[in-house]
Amino acid sequence: MHDLPLVIFTVISQLLLGGFVAFWWLDRTKVGISKNTGLLILLSLLALGGISLLVSMLHLGQPLHAYRAILNFGVSWLSREIVFYGAFLGFILLYTWFWYKEDAAKRGVIGWIASVIGVIAIFSSAKIYMIPAIPAWDSANTLYAFFLTALLLGPLYVAACLAIRREQAVNISRLSIPALIAAAIVAVVYFSTLLAGLPEAVETAKLTFGHVFFWVRVVTFLAASALMLLSYKNSGFRNVKIYSAAFAVLLASECLGRFLFYETAVHL
Repeated sequence: MHDLPLVIFTVISQLLLGGFVAFWWLDRTKVGISKNTGLLILLSLLALGGISLLVSMLHLGQPLHAYRAILNFGVSWLSREIVFYGAFLGFILLYTWFWYKEDAAKRGVIGWIASVIGVIAIFSSAKIYMIPAIPAWDSANTLYAFFLTALLLGPLYVAACLAIRREQAVNISRLSIPALIAAAIVAVVYFSTLLAGLPEAVETAKLTFGHVFFWVRVVTFLAASALMLLSYKNSGFRNVKIYSAAFAVLLASECLGRFLFYETAVHL
């Protein structure tokens, strides 16, 4: 469980990117989110961001010296991740302030900047792991997986929050279903590549298939897919129970997948 802080940090940071971009997009399209509901969602995203930062420091040998990690920005993807993620949270805070002040024009600009910085932060995070020493990580799959987590969890989180607040019944399934299909395709290609790769990559695939978490992840992924399909087919299923259940099982699925990402890595 040594890598649990990294599991929590990476999943939450990616959820945060997807959630903020989804909220900002709804704001731009004039969906009509009330001031109080928007403020609660934004503050919850900021709280998740703060939690992710605190948890990430638990992985460091000397958490109090975490600030030193930003000193190698020019050569280290870890430093870039820290700087860009911190900036991303800062812009979400600024966006929240202008939501409170009801300044749509400034929110529009800040939303663009925050979204771009957030994408760079997640890209930097993925690049940390794309190293030749671990064949299972050293591919575009790592990049795809990180951004798919953002796409799967973030918008669904916002939709569930809106449903809890009994506001707009956003048809999030129109986004979630293509994202789920893309995630399934990426997974099939990934494991096919591993099985055809170096011995260490083959070993990672075998370790993954032999772990009970992999099969629990498959079941939870399929359950979330079924719930999203229901909401797509019938508007009556676009409610707090369906969206909350789908988010919960999909969050579990992504956390299990990220745990396996670390747990089954085999070095050259």
